[in-house]
Amino acid sequence: MNWIGTDYQLMKQAINHSVMNQKVISHNLSNIDTPNFRAKQAVFEQTLSNEMRLKLAGGRPSERAGTQVVDRAGGAMRSDGNNVDLDFEMSELARNQLQYEAMMEQLNRRLGGLKTVIRGGR
Repeated sequence: MNWIGTDYQLMKQAINHSVMNQKVISHNLSNIDTPNFRAKQAVFEQTLSNEMRLKLAGGRPSERAGTQVVDRAGGAMRSDGNNVDLDFEMSELARNQLQYEAMMEQLNRRLGGLKTVIRGGR
């Protein structure tokens, strides 16, 4: 969908990351009482940074770039070997929800502008 622009690809990747992040946080929360469970995190910021640099240099963002799920470093380990922190996960859940809503709002505005152009400005 190159006719929409490279911003669309970046927004699509960011929204996909947010969806993946929601799944990872939910997985962490569902395993809060599982002994020896290590919390995971979805990493996307480095990918986004690389894609933004590529775009600023005149390149086209990669459609294959995406989110990686890795073990979360740090955090307190409980006596059962689990490192899921309920307060941290809930704050990440709220932050992720706000990011998702902001990206969807931006995407809707972008598509609304295209819709106006297609209708001839009406």
